[in-house]
Amino acid sequence: MEAVTIEDIHIQPGKLTARVRVAPDARRTDDRIARRVLHDHPDLARHSCVNDKGPAFASVIADTSVPHLLEHIVIDRQIAEEPPESRITFTGHTTWISEDAGLASIVVNFRSDACALRALAYACSYFDSVMKEET
Repeated sequence: MEAVTIEDIHIQPGKLTARVRVAPDARRTDDRIARRVLHDHPDLARHSCVNDKGPAFASVIADTSVPHLLEHIVIDRQIAEEPPESRITFTGHTTWISEDAGLASIVVNFRSDACALRALAYACSYFDSVMKEET
């Protein structure tokens, strides 16, 4: 079984909403996952993030929901594809639809829907590979 499954995707002008289902053993991050993800995606630590622990994603990456982590990976991948002169600010938010069922909604803005879709597919595939290494 995959750690993350994309249930559906809705595209609106400038906004992608994805419903994702997370396996029971992959609902939250931990120190091992955080170290691995930050090794591969060091800029995530500096992402702005509204949370109760600090102003950056680094303050919660070792203990947050996996859908929240995916949101930040999607944003990170979009930033990586932007030209240096771009002035777009990528934002997102994640909410549990049913934490018991592992179902969450991830919403991110985009400049290019194709880029956002690639980033979402990458984030899910990448996290699956991280979880396979952990087992």
